[in-house]
Amino acid sequence: MKQSLDVRCAPLRIAPAAGRDGLLSISRRLLLTALPLGLAACQNRGGPEKLSPQAARLVGWVRDSGRDSVLDPRAPRIMGMDNGQRDIPVKQLAENTPNGRHTLSLTVLRGRQELIFHRREGDYLYFHLASANLVRQASATYPRQGAPGRMIESLASTDYPAQASYWLEQAERRAV
Repeated sequence: MKQSLDVRCAPLRIAPAAGRDGLLSISRRLLLTALPLGLAACQNRGGPEKLSPQAARLVGWVRDSGRDSVLDPRAPRIMGMDNGQRDIPVKQLAENTPNGRHTLSLTVLRGRQELIFHRREGDYLYFHLASANLVRQASATYPRQGAPGRMIESLASTDYPAQASYWLEQAERRAV
């Protein structure tokens, strides 16, 4: 078989596997049949994730109305968000309420949209990292006089829904 001189379209080469009887040949028909299966498995990779209407409204609101800011990387680093930068660029909304200050940050640090919900209550900051679909990935606490640490799961499972519902209500009121 004559080799193609065009290196841009190099033919697919499969190393022959050794069998009992020497080289095991793989038929071209088998390879062509399996190729669409491999492509179908990669079809949804790398594309934008599909957001629920509530999540899309919330992400759009922060993206359009939020102010450009930077976030101290210590608490997000505890939650697994670290790319070696000093500060994390975010779009941010914040509101003061009787039970503390609520802040919502949108970042595209790792190539996908992620939300960071944080709330200040007294001398503590509570952080929750969530996907754009509002699925909580990690949580952290940050005392004013101390170092950040992982949040206890029982506290995270009650605090995150409260923070997420607060911001979803605000986005709903704004849309009406």
